[in-house]
Amino acid sequence: MPSSALPKDAPLLLTGATVYASSSEAPKAAAILAADGKIAFVGDEVEARKRAPDANVLDLKGAVVYPGFVDAHAHLKGLGLSRETLDLRGKQKEEILKLVREAAGKSAPGAWIRGRSWDQNLWPSKKFPTSAELTEAAPRNPVVLTRVDGHALWVNDAVLRRARITPRTADPDGGKIERDASGRPTGVFVDAAMDLVVKVIPEPSAAELRRLFAAGGKACAAAGLTGMGDASGYDRKEIDVLRAMAREGALPIRVYATVGAGSKDLPAFLAGGPIQEGRVTVRAVKILADGALGSRGAALLADYSDDPGNRGLLVTPAAKMDEVAIAGVKAGWQLWTHAIGDRGNRLALDAYEKALEAVKPKDARLRIEHAQVLAPEEFPRFAKLGVIASVQPTHATSDMPWAEARVGPVRIRGAYAWRSLVSSGARLAGGSDFPVEQEVPLLGLYAAITRQDLSGRPPDGWYPDQRLTRPEALKLFTEDAAYAEFAEGRRGKIAPGFDADLTVLDRDVVAGTLPASEIPKAKVLLTVVGGEVVFRAAR
Repeated sequence: MPSSALPKDAPLLLTGATVYASSSEAPKAAAILAADGKIAFVGDEVEARKRAPDANVLDLKGAVVYPGFVDAHAHLKGLGLSRETLDLRGKQKEEILKLVREAAGKSAPGAWIRGRSWDQNLWPSKKFPTSAELTEAAPRNPVVLTRVDGHALWVNDAVLRRARITPRTADPDGGKIERDASGRPTGVFVDAAMDLVVKVIPEPSAAELRRLFAAGGKACAAAGLTGMGDASGYDRKEIDVLRAMAREGALPIRVYATVGAGSKDLPAFLAGGPIQEGRVTVRAVKILADGALGSRGAALLADYSDDPGNRGLLVTPAAKMDEVAIAGVKAGWQLWTHAIGDRGNRLALDAYEKALEAVKPKDARLRIEHAQVLAPEEFPRFAKLGVIASVQPTHATSDMPWAEARVGPVRIRGAYAWRSLVSSGARLAGGSDFPVEQEVPLLGLYAAITRQDLSGRPPDGWYPDQRLTRPEALKLFTEDAAYAEFAEGRRGKIAPGFDADLTVLDRDVVAGTLPASEIPKAKVLLTVVGGEVVFRAAR
């Protein structure tokens, strides 16, 4: 029976499965009964059938059921938008220009051309591209291409004209306009400088936002995700659309959303308190401490090893971080601070320490998003302050070809250092940062366990002492992700009374008997949210 044909109000009974009730429990053969959105029973199939003789029964035929996978840090609107724009992931510059040229040939003059995920680190020159190259490919259309990390834009001359960018345009605080030797902007805008371009890009309407959120949610469900933490830092418009979709039952997954620290709507959100509406929760503020390592915008305590004189960008001044942190904690909101470089992380931890001392909240669960490059003295501060390190395992395996060149052989020891964080007593949560990386949690599990790319390189893993065990990796995307959302009493385990959020795979990716190389090949068979089947693989 297709999932669409299952009566939604009837209990759901899953039989014939191996069940991981939690990351710390051994798997067992069991039936799972879900009713009224909750887990009603886990155990003997005969007993389950007695409890709900009218249940919709799905025989899983030996599949493996896990607590619903949650991506703790990602971008739902961005994922939806990525489905409608040029996919530049992994492509050489010449290939990108060809795609733009083809898109321009199919577009009306003046129509915007968008693309995502270029990465100059993959090109032989490793140099930033120029507006002249894009202008040659699309002279009649404005073109905006987003770097893979979302922290830089590459535009053509049509966009420069619309944004009125000239050699006299100054670099904004926390941003950088790439220039040639004469000072002329060359078409790449890093971090806060992106705002100079973003302001002239047409904003999506409410209807377009619904389409993007729906497309992102559908992709998440198909990947086995039952929920995601949206680190986009939205304004009122996006939040209102998400809430409306939640009321209408139009979101297949749970969304834990953030409001931007720079949003004009932030004071009203803080005054109104956290929001819970259907599958949407809004109770966190997103702060940007610095930029990204790939575009050399991450704020470092010392110069970039491959760019002497450059220490990156502080996107939000330290005093502003302190101010937002105190205001957020006072209002009972969680804080998520994007921090990549060791300086960015130190200032974020400093802001949190000041806020916790000033307010003395009972349970703030402040988060640092990425916690990517840490000075040795910062590791114990996470546990001391109760700060969650929200990490993205696939960032390490994507960045490993060039990351050490950025920070050198000493600082790299404190980068992507998950084992060091765990050993220091810190709580982690796992995500992907999609669409920067793919929305597939199996790739995150694999990267956390192996620290290898999908070709198995390097053979022993990149700095293998920082690997996590298979149960620890599963915990990142289940119990840890639930804790990071204040939901550990409702999600992250398969137990009576917990939300019936389940991810069903065709194989046991936690068992040591499965070669690690097989983990990314696992197939998502079923995704269940609140007892509702939101994705079912075609037979």
